[in-house]
Amino acid sequence: MKKSTTIILGIITLLVIGYFFVKPKLENKKQEFTYTTIKKGDIEAIVSSTGTLEAINTVEVGTQISGTISKIYVDYNDKVNEGQLLAEMDLRLLQTNLLTAQANLAVNEARFKQAEEDFERNKVLYKEKVISEQQYNNSKYTYEQVLSSKKASEASVKNIEVSMSYARIKSPINGTIIERTVEEGQTVAASFATPRMFIIAEDLSKMQILADVDESDIGYIKDSMQVRFSVQTFPEVKFYGLVSQIRLQPIKINNVVNYQVVVDVDNKNGMLLPGMTTNLEFILDTAYNVLLINNSALRFRPNEAMLKDIKPVLKEKTKWLLVDSIRQNFIEAITNEETYTPANFKSNLPPHINGFFYKDETGKIDFKFIETGITSGLESEIKKFLDETPLREGDKIINSIKEKK
Repeated sequence: MKKSTTIILGIITLLVIGYFFVKPKLENKKQEFTYTTIKKGDIEAIVSSTGTLEAINTVEVGTQISGTISKIYVDYNDKVNEGQLLAEMDLRLLQTNLLTAQANLAVNEARFKQAEEDFERNKVLYKEKVISEQQYNNSKYTYEQVLSSKKASEASVKNIEVSMSYARIKSPINGTIIERTVEEGQTVAASFATPRMFIIAEDLSKMQILADVDESDIGYIKDSMQVRFSVQTFPEVKFYGLVSQIRLQPIKINNVVNYQVVVDVDNKNGMLLPGMTTNLEFILDTAYNVLLINNSALRFRPNEAMLKDIKPVLKEKTKWLLVDSIRQNFIEAITNEETYTPANFKSNLPPHINGFFYKDETGKIDFKFIETGITSGLESEIKKFLDETPLREGDKIINSIKEKK
């Protein structure tokens, strides 16, 4: 009885050991894979942002005097030339003030003429000692006082004449009226600040975009970098511009630091308008007709059984494919149980070195190291196969495990 019990226990032990030995192979046989393929194409590295279109140079035109607007000669979208009359203020009050100032000037000029004659006569009489020094000084004082009054009257007349010139609002530049904020008959007050009457855009055939770029991306942006963008009204059209300025003043948007980038845009066809919202792509780098791999294959996480089977292959390939500094770190990682996991087994590779699983010609799972180049959200450029035996366009690569039911 005791002997038979021992035999039974031995058989059970062998079965358990055999189960755990065979289980990974059974799991490998049960699983099937989904694949992606290597293809040739073009790829770009980009930084995305949003911005607003603006005229390169805009001028706000206002008035320096208070009063009523009597006439407006331009409207929205009108083309204007430098010096062209835009509007006129009511001049009646100023004209009345001018007449009063001119009358005061005439009185002071008459007084000045009389005082001057008296002073010149007394100057001669004083030299001949006909009059006293006090009489001479009095006439001199009266002359200087009247002279000052005459100059003040002249300044008053000049001041009103200048104000009357301000009543004729003229364009300071050649451009287009993009905003008009006043109407005929409206009263404007210039006591504390110049009222804005018009905004003139100098040249709408050349515009600029003010784009907000996140602090994590601003280091990639360079002067003269090409920018592709679209606007909501023409979503199918791609427009292009060039970076002309990176402003160093930080701007906080929702507690995120941004920097403003200025992009110059050609608008000869007139499709773009001031104030339009733009979706921009700063083109950091471009590669044409290169081998591309879907990023899902590079992110693929093998199961424990695959890791166990591929470990000897990784050790062997690492010896002659990776340089010394990379090889040492990688071997240490794959020989450590804590780091040799589906999520971490490639974590010790530098950013430009990666790898993927595929099936060789015999149907056996293999692993290939590659050097990557430009990476986008979906694909990466294969710059080099480290084992010098490249896969071809259309070859299948494992990107997920599909369990059989």
